[in-house]
Amino acid sequence: MPFYNSNDRVDSWDYFDRVSTTDFKFTFLPKRCYISGKYIWLRYAYRKTATYTGPGTPVHEHRWYDKKEFLVARLKGNI
Repeated sequence: MPFYNSNDRVDSWDYFDRVSTTDFKFTFLPKRCYISGKYIWLRYAYRKTATYTGPGTPVHEHRWYDKKEFLVARLKGNI
C-alpha cells in the first residue's frame, strides 16, 4: 500500500509562511512580486524572509510582495 494516494486532497500549506518574518522595505533595485509577478521598483513593498538552518551555511529565502497584493492576500488568508 503506497504512502501517498493520488486521490487524496493535497493542501496548499507552505512551510515558508510559518517560519518567515515580514518587513516593510523600500526597493532600490527591481524585484518581482511573488503573487502577481509585476516589478516593484523605487517604492515600498513587503519582504518576507525565511531562514533555513542545517548542516552547512544558513539559507535565506526572500519573497517580495506589492503593498496592495499583500493586503488582499492577507485579508483572504493566503499569507
